[in-house]
Amino acid sequence: MELKDVVSVTGMPGLHKILGRNKNGLILESLTDGKRFGTNPRQRISILSDIAMFTEDAEVKLANVLMTIKSLEESGKAVPDAKADNDEVKAFMSLALPNYDRERVYTSDMKKLFVWYGMLKATDLDWANLDKEESAEEGADADAPKTTDAKAKKAVATKKIVPSKTATGAKSKTTTPRKMGS
Repeated sequence: MELKDVVSVTGMPGLHKILGRNKNGLILESLTDGKRFGTNPRQRISILSDIAMFTEDAEVKLANVLMTIKSLEESGKAVPDAKADNDEVKAFMSLALPNYDRERVYTSDMKKLFVWYGMLKATDLDWANLDKEESAEEGADADAPKTTDAKAKKAVATKKIVPSKTATGAKSKTTTPRKMGS
């Protein structure tokens, strides 16, 4: 399992694994109890590979923070749990991410991060390739067009969107109804 396959759903505790898609959303499986369910379009879903932590100068991907926490735990440091003292949580976070933004990263966020780490540690997450995935994502833009010709790349980059015209040369009107009244 990779980090891009794990999501957090707002209003639902824990982490969930993506099993598939349906016409209304995703089919998820809870990492804690294994129950399967479908999401609806109103639920806010966050993919863990897209989450980043605020630092003083930039943002750091969650995968990098998780790898640091794992190395700290392997060196003998105890990872705080959700019921740990706030000072203990902040002290461990300053070890894991020394330059985290103390104004924008709340203690509750840190506790959630440590709980997520505990859940991910118990799963079959591919820890060896976690840092390799991040370096591959930073090196290539997934939304960029895949062209090899330099002229083609320049043409795509400088392409202008021109409004459509009818056969007579007049601009076509939109068929979207306007909002009337207040």
